[in-house]
Formats: sequence, C-alpha cells, structure tokens
Amino acid sequence: DPSARLLYVGDSKAHVVHVFDEQGGKQGSIGSLGAGPGEFNSPTHLALLRDGSLVVTDALNFRVQVFDAQGRYQYRLGELGDGAGNFSAPKGVAADRAGHIYAADAMFDAVQVFDDEGRLLLGFGEQGTQPGQFWLPNGLYVNGNDQLFVADAYNRRIQVFQLLTPTFEVPAGGPGRGDRP
Repeated sequence: DPSARLLYVGDSKAHVVHVFDEQGGKQGSIGSLGAGPGEFNSPTHLALLRDGSLVVTDALNFRVQVFDAQGRYQYRLGELGDGAGNFSAPKGVAADRAGHIYAADAMFDAVQVFDDEGRLLLGFGEQGTQPGQFWLPNGLYVNGNDQLFVADAYNRRIQVFQLLTPTFEVPAGGPGRGDRP
C-alpha cells in the first residue's frame, strides 16, 4: 500500500496476511485459521482498493474477503458453488480505479467482476485455448491504462483485456426527451 507505506503478504501455510512496514518490520497480522468472517484457509492472492481496503482470495474457503484499511473484516464475495458469483478455486484478484474487484476462478476457467459493494457485475471466460478462453487462470493485474492482465497458466500466456468505462455525460435535465446516455 504505497499511501500507508505498508506491505501485505499472504501466508497460505499460517492462514494469515502479515503486514510489514518499509523497513521490513512486522506491524501485525490479519486473520487466523478458520471459516468465519475474517478467518482464512489458505489466503493466496491480494489486491488493494483505492481507499486502502485489502482484498484477499481465501482459496480453501472458496471465497474472496475484503478488509478495510485498518484490517477489519468488511464483507465476502462468493462461496463454494458452481453458480454465478460463487467459486471453486479462487486464485488471482485485482482491483481497478473505479473499485471493481476482479477474481479469477482457476477451476471454472473464468474471471468474475464485482462492484465495490460486493455485487456481481459480470463473468467471462471458459475453458479453451482461443482468445478470451482460459486454462487455469491464476493471476490478475489491472494497470493504470485500464487494462486487465490475466495469467493463463496452462495455456502458458498472459491475456490482456481493455476495460471499458462509461464516458458519457447525462444532460443537465437528466435523460429523457429523446436524450439517450
């Protein structure tokens, strides 16, 4: 976290996220072994939201958890399942400037996108070798140019997707009278 000058490290074996300062001094840990809110069973990937909130894939609890900048549990994304919004093997996680959370599911070969309140917005991908298809996606990154990078492990490639953001403006009187946003 560049603004707080902290480094977060997921420790899958200890089932915690360690917090270090710039000099490498341990400042504390988040979580413990378990399946309750704020507990982990193999935290694997981390991302930060613009407000300093920490997003953690909780792989063996089949979910993604979100913590505020002070390390307090806020909410979870998904649970074990094969439906939209659920996970079987959450791996990579990333966040964009708008606060959207991207989570890769290695088992379902897909990426799901959630808003900053935990609502599922969309999912994309399927197993395969063509563009937009994955075979064990396990790492995600969003750069400053609104591009999503997906590490597509078994296809031995990185796929890059351009994120689209709305750029229209609603007229001062609001939509209507023939105006379309």
